[in-house]
Amino acid sequence: MLTGYRPLRHLLQHRLLSSIALAGAVFSLSAVPGRSAGGIRVVVDGGERIVERSAGTVAEVLSAAKVTLHEHDQVTPAAGAAVREGDVIRVVRVEEREVVVEEKVPAPTVVRPPSTGRGPYHPTVTTGGKPGLLRRTFRVVSRDGVDAQKTLVREEVIRAPVPVVVTARSGFALGSRGVYTGRRVFVMVATAYDPGPGSCGKSADGITCNGKRAGYGVAAVDPTIIPLGSKLYIEGYGYAIAADVGGAIKGYRIDLGYNSRGGAFQWGRRTVRVLVLD
Repeated sequence: MLTGYRPLRHLLQHRLLSSIALAGAVFSLSAVPGRSAGGIRVVVDGGERIVERSAGTVAEVLSAAKVTLHEHDQVTPAAGAAVREGDVIRVVRVEEREVVVEEKVPAPTVVRPPSTGRGPYHPTVTTGGKPGLLRRTFRVVSRDGVDAQKTLVREEVIRAPVPVVVTARSGFALGSRGVYTGRRVFVMVATAYDPGPGSCGKSADGITCNGKRAGYGVAAVDPTIIPLGSKLYIEGYGYAIAADVGGAIKGYRIDLGYNSRGGAFQWGRRTVRVLVLD
């Protein structure tokens, strides 16, 4: 029995030693530089790629990660820098493009004295204006798909604006450029509304605070700035009467009446001169 036992004991010892050697080999393999799951990380295009290398240059790692650089792309560290396991390389995609924007140029309002006689009692529009058209070209720089910089490259006047000419008696002061000035002229932020519930709420009945029917030619004002009942001339809009108020119409704000929701939307929000006629 002793004779048969020794081979079994040797067999068990051999298996134990083999297991220890195998474990040592596995341990040694995992410790080899460049074999770690960490590797060198490349952050690009909204994701991350791991290159299993112990060291190399940034350019070599990017090539291994199959990352192609474009003309304006930015790489950190620089392409010739040396990196090793655990380092991070970041690639920012930079794109430059030109964007063309066309903008309307509001028609200015010019007040001129009458050529003969006393002229009209109230200022009168004698020439209708027309907005101009301006074309602007911008250079836009985006970083990883997000616009980061916008620079004006050139500006072209496609169509010059035609002024609105208002004829007024000499009692209305004229500025150095022919634009009306004086104590009864205000520069105001002008919005627009219609008498329907979309602008005035569900309970709107289309009647202003002084009993007039809301619509084109009726303006809401702050009575501490412009008294109710005042007759007005608003550049780009025309004549109106101050006949309404509004919770948001405070200070140098004016809300211009339109007959339809579409007309009010078309006006939008502008900065205008408001001439109080009486």
